[in-house]
Amino acid sequence: MKKAKIINTVNYKNLMIRLVVFFIACFIAALNFNLFLAPNNIVFGGISGLAIVAQDIFNVSIPVFLNVSLVVLFFVSLALLSFKTTMLTLFGFATWNAMVMLTMPIAANLNAEFTSMFIMLLFIAIVNGICFGLIYRSGFNTGGADVILLIMNKYLKIPMGLAGIWLNIFIIGFGLMVFGPTKTIFAIFILILGNQVIDRVTLGIKDSKMCFIKSANNDQIEEYLINSGRMGVTRISNKGGFDYLKEEMLLIIMSAEDYYGFKHIVKEIDEEAFIMTTDCYAVTGGFKKQIIPF
Repeated sequence: MKKAKIINTVNYKNLMIRLVVFFIACFIAALNFNLFLAPNNIVFGGISGLAIVAQDIFNVSIPVFLNVSLVVLFFVSLALLSFKTTMLTLFGFATWNAMVMLTMPIAANLNAEFTSMFIMLLFIAIVNGICFGLIYRSGFNTGGADVILLIMNKYLKIPMGLAGIWLNIFIIGFGLMVFGPTKTIFAIFILILGNQVIDRVTLGIKDSKMCFIKSANNDQIEEYLINSGRMGVTRISNKGGFDYLKEEMLLIIMSAEDYYGFKHIVKEIDEEAFIMTTDCYAVTGGFKKQIIPF
C-alpha cells in the first residue's frame, strides 16, 4: 500500500464520529471559556488568551478579536505556508470562533457560581482537559496560534514544542502585566492540571505496566506466566553491549494490580533477574478494549 493511500485511510477512518466528537468537545470548551475564563480574566495562552487581554486594554470584544485574528492568520498562512496547511490549521480555529460566539448568549443566561475559587479552578481545568483531549484525539485542534508555531518552525527552525512554550510564556506574560500575579497563578494552575488531563484522555490511563526481564531462568519465568493464565509473554533476541553474547529478553504487558506480586515471584525464581518496568498507556489488541473508537 502506497504511503499516500495509508495516510488517506488514517485521515478518513471514523471521520464522521471524530467530527461529531470534535464539535461537541469544542462547544463545551467554548462554553467553559465564556462561563469562567473570560469573565475572570484568566489568560493561559493561545489567541483566546490574547483576546481577553485585548478586551481589557482596547475594549475590543472577544468575538471581533478572534475573527480579525482568523482573517489575518489566513492571509499570513497563505503567504508563508501552503494552501493545504492553511485550510487544515484554520478549520479548527474557525470552528472555535463559531462556538465561542454561539455559547456567549448561553453563558450570559446561566448562573454558574462556585463558593470556592479552588473548586472553580479545578472544574475549569478538568473540563478544559477533557474537551481538548477529545479534540486532539479526534485529530483536530482549535489553535490559530498553530499558524504562528508553524511559521516559527519553518523560518526560524525552532521546534514546534519549544515554539509553543515560548509563545504561551509570551501570552501569559501579557496576562501578568494586565491582570496581575494572582490571575496568572490561576492560569498556570489550570494550564498544568489541564495538560495532565489532556494526556490522560489522549494517551489513556496508565493502568498497565510494561516489563522487560533479563534472566538466566527465562524458561521457568515464561512457564509461570503462561500457567497463570493472566499474562502473555514475548521473547526478544538481543546482544549484550559488554560481551556481545546473543541472549533473550522477555517482554510482558500486565495490569498495574498484577505487577507487585509478579515482581516478587520473578525474584523468587531468579534473585539476579534484571527487571525494567515502565508505565504503559496505549495497549491495543488482545483482551484490551477501547472505550473511544479512535
